[in-house]
Amino acid sequence: MSYVEIRKLTKRFDTTTVFEDIDLDVEQGRICVLVGPSGCGKTTLLRAVAGLARPDSGHIHIDGRDVTHLEAKHRGVGMVFQHYALFPNMTVEQNLSFGLEQKKLPRPEIAKKVAAVIALMGLEPRAKARPAALSGGQKQRVALARALVLEPKLLLLDEPLSALDAQIRKRLRDELKRLQQDVGFTAIFVTHDQEEAMMLGDTVAIMQQGRFAQIGAPADIYNRPKSLAVANFIGDFNIIEPSAVERLFAIRPDHAWAIRPEAIDILKLPLPPGSKANGLAAEVTVTAVQVLGAMVRLYTSAQDVTIKADMVNKPDAPRFHIGDKAEIHIAKSAIAEMKE
Repeated sequence: MSYVEIRKLTKRFDTTTVFEDIDLDVEQGRICVLVGPSGCGKTTLLRAVAGLARPDSGHIHIDGRDVTHLEAKHRGVGMVFQHYALFPNMTVEQNLSFGLEQKKLPRPEIAKKVAAVIALMGLEPRAKARPAALSGGQKQRVALARALVLEPKLLLLDEPLSALDAQIRKRLRDELKRLQQDVGFTAIFVTHDQEEAMMLGDTVAIMQQGRFAQIGAPADIYNRPKSLAVANFIGDFNIIEPSAVERLFAIRPDHAWAIRPEAIDILKLPLPPGSKANGLAAEVTVTAVQVLGAMVRLYTSAQDVTIKADMVNKPDAPRFHIGDKAEIHIAKSAIAEMKE
């Protein structure tokens, strides 16, 4: 049995169906990331798990207990939002103590728990500071610490990093993953950022128009999208229709192919003696070159088909120019067939 089980869950607002008959499993000690475009239903689902939105039908189980109709305060769930919602007149320590005080815990136990979480989050230098004196990243650390100090059965995070600038966001994302691995809490994390989902999630659930388009491990979804909709959302694939595949490789598949640019090898012509293609090969012409920091993106064309190929930008890597003739090699294991 999964730690969190969602079965046949449906939620409507008046005549609008947010999601219908959806299922989801979250294993204990894992992070499940819900990712999808705005309005797809992911935040409403998170609120339903938290007890802040009542589903119209279906069931939610946490740690073997049916909590579908249980009040939020009795679910043992912690929440972290995009907006920190810290008490402005309280110090970091006081913000963390507040929830424990509401539980009527003895003061020595409260002090011990607060001190442990402050140390865990690296907040010791700011323990006596009030929110106005904290940076955005520090405020979000406090918001996370406030949820963790209550030792929730399940931690729910609703785009908690989206209000931060890029560098702080990446640093906190790394810290959150490390913290989850150290502490072992179970979490559902909502984001619209694909990179964030891939980095944080043990499981990634792609939500589109109120349904799960694909659920799986990050690497599986990244390399093996099940549909064109997932491929277009989750990354920068080459989508090659069957007729284009036939023109390039003299093969007519039943479905379109999705191939990541970094999975394509590209070599200048003429090839060195003894060179052998790994998989399928096609002769192409370079039509554009883009230096993208660590990667170089090459746009190539053949038989009225455009193929993107990425190369690591190493000092000794071959340099391509517009008009160069080249050969692309595609391993069969790099091809994902789009059956939907």
